[in-house]
Amino acid sequence: MTDIDVPQVADPEVAAIVRAEVEGRWPHDVSGLDEIVRYGLVPFGKMMGPWLVIRSSLAVGGDIATVLPAAVALECVQVGAMMHDDIIDRDGERRSKPAAHTVFGESTAIVGGDGLFFHGFAALAECRDAGVPAARVAQALEVLARAGVRIGDAALREIRMSRGICSVDTYLGMIADKSGALLWMACGVGATLGGADDTALKALSEYSDQLGIAYQIRDDLMAYDGTRAGKPNVSDVRNGRPTLPVLLAHERAPEHQQRRIERLLADTSVPVEQRYEAMAELVRSYDGTAAAREVSHRHVQLAASALQALPPGVHRDALADLTVPGRLV
Repeated sequence: MTDIDVPQVADPEVAAIVRAEVEGRWPHDVSGLDEIVRYGLVPFGKMMGPWLVIRSSLAVGGDIATVLPAAVALECVQVGAMMHDDIIDRDGERRSKPAAHTVFGESTAIVGGDGLFFHGFAALAECRDAGVPAARVAQALEVLARAGVRIGDAALREIRMSRGICSVDTYLGMIADKSGALLWMACGVGATLGGADDTALKALSEYSDQLGIAYQIRDDLMAYDGTRAGKPNVSDVRNGRPTLPVLLAHERAPEHQQRRIERLLADTSVPVEQRYEAMAELVRSYDGTAAAREVSHRHVQLAASALQALPPGVHRDALADLTVPGRLV
């Protein structure tokens, strides 16, 4: 087990359980496809997906033992998606180490991402052997698949937004379907396996959408507030992505500076570091960072409110803890 992966979401007990499960499935000496899979999984990141699976299940009466394979499944699926995202975005770093495609090559990393998806499906199916009724496992697979389609549709919209300006509402709708669905994939799978009723599923759907929006805005802010994100700060500018701090600065800027922001998003000729520094200055000048943080905090308040429909207890409280500004968002 590596000593450098520090979970930022999972509590020590959950982190240790999931780590041990992953290490048991993919020990350090694996080869072939499993080598690429392990490279993506270890060292661990925030462990948000596995943690949300387990906490959502516990919050509706489930238990860790029966949903542990699903926690591994979520980490596999989400890491597989990140492996592909790094190729699309041309990012050379992930989790503060070289991205898989820079180590193994793009073709191998694509296959590795695919392998992670299928390992995830197989792990979710194991929940039946762990004691979850087959009908619930089938429902959880549907949640996983529908969330994945929703994320894919949002990712396509994001790509098509590149190199231009869109409305703030359009952007927020896209990230609700990208990052919100990513969190719903975990919350929905865990709660479904744990036997949640419709009221609890609706509450967790609203919670995950609102928290996902806030979380993505926090990710947007990392490029401009000095936070080390584990990936290049220039990524969004290099890809011409109009993130929320940029869009809000654009709204507040005079017309000639609006045109400058638009040119920076569209430009591919000027060195990316110069474009990034210019964009960062514009975001600072027109309060894009502070305004985006305020929007993020409004959405976490909505996420916290959604949880009131769940039974009170330590697991609901743990989910609510992620909505505290500074904890995750």
